[in-house]
Amino acid sequence: MSANELTAADEVSDERINFNVATSNQAENGDITTVSLLESERAAYAFIPQTPIRLTDAHLEEFSEALRTVAKTLRRVAEGKAAAQAEAAEWKHKYELEMASKEHKRHNVIKGCSNFGKDKLEQPTSQLALETAPIDQTSCCGNHGICSHQILQDECPGPKRKPDEKIIGRKAPFRLLWGCDGDKNGQHKRDFVSFEKGDIKTAERSNKQILLKWESPPQTVLFVTKPNSNSVLTLCAEMVRWLKEHNNMNVFVEPRVRKELLAEDSYFSFIQTCNNDQEAKTLHTKIDLIVTLGGDGTVLWAASLFKGPVPPVVAFSLGSLGFMTPFPSEQYRECLGNVLKQSFSITLRSRLQCHVIRDAAKEQVETEEPILVLNEVTIDRGMSSYLTYLECYCDSSYVTRVQGDGLIISTTSGSTAYSLAAGGSMVHPQVPGILFTPICPHSLSFRPLILPEYVTLRVQVPFNSRGQAWASFDGKGRIQLGPGDALICSISPWPVPTACLADSTTDFLRSIHEGLHWNLRKSQSFDGPSA
Repeated sequence: MSANELTAADEVSDERINFNVATSNQAENGDITTVSLLESERAAYAFIPQTPIRLTDAHLEEFSEALRTVAKTLRRVAEGKAAAQAEAAEWKHKYELEMASKEHKRHNVIKGCSNFGKDKLEQPTSQLALETAPIDQTSCCGNHGICSHQILQDECPGPKRKPDEKIIGRKAPFRLLWGCDGDKNGQHKRDFVSFEKGDIKTAERSNKQILLKWESPPQTVLFVTKPNSNSVLTLCAEMVRWLKEHNNMNVFVEPRVRKELLAEDSYFSFIQTCNNDQEAKTLHTKIDLIVTLGGDGTVLWAASLFKGPVPPVVAFSLGSLGFMTPFPSEQYRECLGNVLKQSFSITLRSRLQCHVIRDAAKEQVETEEPILVLNEVTIDRGMSSYLTYLECYCDSSYVTRVQGDGLIISTTSGSTAYSLAAGGSMVHPQVPGILFTPICPHSLSFRPLILPEYVTLRVQVPFNSRGQAWASFDGKGRIQLGPGDALICSISPWPVPTACLADSTTDFLRSIHEGLHWNLRKSQSFDGPSA
């Protein structure tokens, strides 16, 4: 063996020692150190370019191949680590941009709605009435009642108004009160569960009704009318004239109604309307009261105009059937006078908020904002000859598969509508819950359910479904659902407050007696033989 070969063999022996030391450290510590990796990698790269040593020692040749394998492995690890770091940096950059965008939007919202007050932004009024924890009576609830609706300044940008047009600057404040055992006062007891001495007990439930009391006279009213009805248009013109002359109120109507009223008389030129979607989105900041002239369909349409908070609704019966229209149109002066000047009972009617998720979009929500419904969401088979095949989940827990004509997910206000026709129960509108009613199920044991209001329902069309499904929201806006598509439903935080003629329970019982002739039968005679 020559001197050059001996020198090369000695260098290989030194590198073998370094590799053995690194391997030993890994065996003892369970993790190879960074220094050992670097030394091994440098040794591997230094050894690779050299000419293979032709020795008779078979172990030296095996070591040479092993060293090459280690070098390749280390190279792959380094490349993978660099790629992972680059991807992490990219996602971090996207996250920072998203957070900056959200912070900018939040700042704009806070700046545009500064008159709500910081305490209103931190704690919505819709939650104050339901919390059981002690509440500062001086901050939002005052000395009486649930909470007060503070004055809202309308600072939203909009089109320039005419010089002679009256500017609506604020809404009339009001307060919600509990009606305790028939007494209309501000004192109330909260529902809670006590567990003193280890005994679980529910407190007395005395909050029977919710009352609305104006703290200052309302200024602005919105009229929503049944279309294509001359009698409704005539009554609307009469009511608008009376409110303007006796209460000096600002009046909003739909563009269609304003055009029809102006065609009859130029006196109604003071009536205002919303000319675009941007004005419609801020309509709730201007309207104190909504008056509907029609049936339940008119109330549904009025509720659909508001994607968030809804002003109190006074519904006059001018339709064929009405479970939500307790006020007689012939007595509108007396009814509106009581609503505008006195406290009155209201029914908080829950709404469902729905999202459509497309499978092709990889769990991306199709609708930018939720679809709000007051009655029900219906999923049916449409024109398909196959049965609807749906998978239903409740808070990620599997519920059942629906095979039939379809499924109805209803609010308690909608329990007297399509759900009732499909065999569902009639439920008081202030009972918190979601109705789960099948439509003609192909099963004798598939009975309707009433679920608590806090759950989230997911109805999905499975990939092995033979046909497609169609979803409709309060009878309109049909959307096709294909295999893999899903519909998410939950209770919206924005209910529809409807004024009561007497109180919520009395109005509900009257509606099912008069509208459905509930349990109406001929009475049995008592002239039979005495015992």
